[in-house]
Amino acid sequence: MNDGGIILVDADDSSITVSWPPMGKASSSGPTKYSLQFRPSTSADDNGIDSGGSLLYTSLSTELTSTTARKRNLTGAGHGFWFRVSLPTKSKTRVDKTSMEYVGHACRKPFQVLTMMEQSRRMEAPTVRIDRAAASPAPNSFVAHVSWKPYEAGGDDDELFLGYKLQMRENDGSVGWSTVAQCLSGTEVRKKNLTSKQGYMFRVRPVLQGECAGSESNLENSVSEGGNVVPFSTASEVVGARREKGGPAGSTGSSSEVTKLFKKLPGDKLLAKGGMTTVPLAEAFAGKDLVFLYASAHWCPPCRKFTPQLIRFYNDAKKFYASDPARTKSVEIVFVSADHDMSGFKNYYASMPWLAVPFDADTRERLLSWMKVTGVPRLMCLDGRTGKILESNSVGRALDLARYSRMIK
Repeated sequence: MNDGGIILVDADDSSITVSWPPMGKASSSGPTKYSLQFRPSTSADDNGIDSGGSLLYTSLSTELTSTTARKRNLTGAGHGFWFRVSLPTKSKTRVDKTSMEYVGHACRKPFQVLTMMEQSRRMEAPTVRIDRAAASPAPNSFVAHVSWKPYEAGGDDDELFLGYKLQMRENDGSVGWSTVAQCLSGTEVRKKNLTSKQGYMFRVRPVLQGECAGSESNLENSVSEGGNVVPFSTASEVVGARREKGGPAGSTGSSSEVTKLFKKLPGDKLLAKGGMTTVPLAEAFAGKDLVFLYASAHWCPPCRKFTPQLIRFYNDAKKFYASDPARTKSVEIVFVSADHDMSGFKNYYASMPWLAVPFDADTRERLLSWMKVTGVPRLMCLDGRTGKILESNSVGRALDLARYSRMIK
């Protein structure tokens, strides 16, 4: 357990993932929102305090609903990065008015990204699943089956290979990483007696003969123990998380195959009405014949030109279906933002009448990758009943409901 500060969950050569304990009181009006800021550390003596000038923090978001966040595109800070979080009750522009109200790092040290060389030596993230066939001794517990690909470094490292070091952490902002095994000979293991409703994640690294100058204490602010030790892999996906009403996280109660694309969506909810409200996944695609995924960004002129056309198509489709549902198809669109920041996302989405993936959700980037987005705008059409891709990119094609309807007859 940490003392209430921000902890490091993961890092690579250009991003850092952090987590923190829940703050404030739960509200029936909606989830707690957090304000997260960061800045580069300027020297070895930098203690993370904001005193203006080059030590001024930059706001990442004032509307985070998760206690975990990832900052990407981090470059040029040899001394690491500082983060701090608070409830968003202060100015959205000048964020250092009452810095004592912010929670900083639990370890009191800046978080480090990896060098390109360190990143190249990392193993892939382990694959984790619940082993329902294995009995777990503790009541209301489960067994996780963790496996990973063999380490293949080549050269001298192959001759020095001894085994694997495995760590795990509960998916809770109060809990850091702990070691499961110091040197495993195989590439799989079962972990019993797991009980957390938040679920667990795992990471692994090779153990090599001749490791030196490394220490687990360095894992407070890095994914590397230091010295010549190979850094830990990227963290696995969370396994075993359960919703408050029971059932595994990600279960929506909907038969739609489309919902499976939104795995690990926070709260199993999409944004609606320009971000003013949310819609459960179970309801979002219920009865929808056609689902469109719209990758777009406010900074993109072709996107801003295409969006009004798509709005007209969407509104017309809704009217047609409302007036004669037996003779037309139902439509839903989900905005998958390619914006660079929360402000751009919010301003752009405010003009849209359809649903959206929250900007700060990892699901957004996972969808952009699944859609193979290399440029925007991109409009992917799916069969709402089966999840089958009907058209990989409808931009430049006729936005004609009859044309799309013929695809699913």
